[in-house]
Amino acid sequence: MKPVATDDAWGLSSVRDACGKVAIDCADAAGIVDQVIHTSQRMRNEHDSLKATVEELERDQARVVEASDEARLLSGRAIERLGQGTTQIQASLGEISNLLDLVAALSTHVTGFAAAMEQVSRCSRDIERIAETTNILALNATIEAMHAGEAGRTFGVVADEVKTLAGETRKATDEIANVIEKLGGEASSVIERIEAGAQGSLEAKNSVSSIDSTIIEVSRLVEEVDQQNDQITRAAGMITGHVDQVHRVAAGFSDAANESEDRLVLAGSRIGELELTACDMFDTLVRAGLSPEDDRFIEIAKEKAQLAVEIAERAIGSGELRIDDLFDTEYQEIEGSNPPRFRTRSMGWAQKNWQALLDATKSMDAHIVSAVYINVDGYLPTHLTEFSQPPRGDIEFDLRHSRHGRMFDLAFVRRASASQRDYIMAVYRREDAPSEYAVMRCVCVPMLINGRRWGDFQLSYQL
Repeated sequence: MKPVATDDAWGLSSVRDACGKVAIDCADAAGIVDQVIHTSQRMRNEHDSLKATVEELERDQARVVEASDEARLLSGRAIERLGQGTTQIQASLGEISNLLDLVAALSTHVTGFAAAMEQVSRCSRDIERIAETTNILALNATIEAMHAGEAGRTFGVVADEVKTLAGETRKATDEIANVIEKLGGEASSVIERIEAGAQGSLEAKNSVSSIDSTIIEVSRLVEEVDQQNDQITRAAGMITGHVDQVHRVAAGFSDAANESEDRLVLAGSRIGELELTACDMFDTLVRAGLSPEDDRFIEIAKEKAQLAVEIAERAIGSGELRIDDLFDTEYQEIEGSNPPRFRTRSMGWAQKNWQALLDATKSMDAHIVSAVYINVDGYLPTHLTEFSQPPRGDIEFDLRHSRHGRMFDLAFVRRASASQRDYIMAVYRREDAPSEYAVMRCVCVPMLINGRRWGDFQLSYQL
């Protein structure tokens, strides 16, 4: 019989170890699936952001196409109007050029007029010299007539008339000279102005030529702009096609991601159910006395749970603590806390009276990782000193070291709160940082204060 008993003990031990390993592996697998689900959700959020960006890009692209079409329309109108304006401007420039040619011809004619005036002036001076010569000859004739006496009287009369005519001729030439001199001065002024105008007309011709060249260049540039707008429109059309393709691919990815996420959620749910089943198996084996290494932690948990109940009941009896404050469920979120933490009327009392008991419990065995008093809603009014540090705003630090005041909605917590047994065993995952967790065993002992279920004492450990 001994060999049989030995084999039975070995077999039961193997079953116990296997069940414990299944529970731990289920918790581990559930943690992995949960991480994958969170990663999938984050990818979906990023995809939604990408989708929104693509949609915004589509709207921007539509605006680009619209602007390009409008630009082409405007450039077409500009080319048409510029063509009309160019014809009119070139006609005007032709008229201006003809006018400038007339100014140049007038300059030539005025210069010829000045030369004619100079010739008239020379002729006037020649007549004046002839008149002076005639006057001298008439004077000599008069003198000779006087010498001839009576016989030369008639000749003397003629000589006097000639002399008188020469004097009048001289007066006339003097007047002609004065008039010509005045005309010459005025003509010189006119000639200077006309010459200046002629020089200006030459410069104006050059400017007109430059304007004509500029208009031609502007027309060419507008045509180039129209060609560029046409290329932009074609490129925008190609981009629109690519954006549509990206949108279709993104939509396909979204559908596949949603389907994968749904399957992951289903897998997570089933693994969660399997995890609870494994916990039930583990609890059954421990209760059957097949896991003696867990027994000492059960006894510690029962002892510390009862001690906490006695401390609370004494405080209520002495009036130090109101029972309504201990059972307060009006959770006030602490502003700025991340992850969210909450304050209740029992928080200060629990920190003062239960925290030292938790610290003493953890120091009893090196395998103990955590000890907490948690109410039926999953709320921790206090925690170990090392896990009740003031938050720093660093998510990793706060997740690990600022656990007091937090709410934990875990399946095994709900299972323990609903249980009427003197204790239950569980295996669970504790989140230590984003995407990091630790798998540990836990014994949950109910706490009835003045006959009313407040919550449980949870002792977590690793073997």
